[in-house]
Amino acid sequence: MKFRPIRLATLLLVASTAVFPASLKAQTTSAASTAPELDQLLDSKESGLLTEWRLAGPFGSIGDLSREWQPEHDQMRKQNYSGERVVSLQFPTGKFALPAQFRREGVFYASSDVWLPNGGDWRIYTETQGGMIVFIDGMRVMQRLNKDYDFRTTSEVIHLEHGNHRVLVKFVAAAAPFHLAVMPQTGGLPKRNNKPRLHETAESQYTSAELHWPE
Repeated sequence: MKFRPIRLATLLLVASTAVFPASLKAQTTSAASTAPELDQLLDSKESGLLTEWRLAGPFGSIGDLSREWQPEHDQMRKQNYSGERVVSLQFPTGKFALPAQFRREGVFYASSDVWLPNGGDWRIYTETQGGMIVFIDGMRVMQRLNKDYDFRTTSEVIHLEHGNHRVLVKFVAAAAPFHLAVMPQTGGLPKRNNKPRLHETAESQYTSAELHWPE
């Protein structure tokens, strides 16, 4: 399944309850310490962005996405791989960034959990400029293997059931930073609070938003 380019101005409906709850501070395991950071975290979540991640790797010495490593076989259920502990990260803006202490050669895996309030068609959005493969519950749903390194937002619609789902991203260092969001394909969820970059349509009780990632 190949990536399909879309425009950043594409309108999305905000899935305010379709994200995994917050528990960690950006790139650490500490609690969020400032009100602005917490507001940013909630804003990102209500925009459908995934903010909590577990990172493993790198595996191998070259960025060969065709080769499979252990996290791909078990959907990153373990705490250690090849003697290295899986690192827990949080990004309040929803922009996943590779920590500076990680070497850039090889293949990385990042996992996140998303809870969906209802079953149906859901759209997966990614924004990246490098090679990446996205799995949901072990099924490959998106891939970008070209090496032109142009920054691009792409999407794919898949059917998912109500409940918790595991998102696994297999990527090379050039793909980071990246964003990944899970949004309803049609309809919407009743609005809760208006947030920055969100606007209400006159004819709807639902909240919508431009695909505009927080800085």
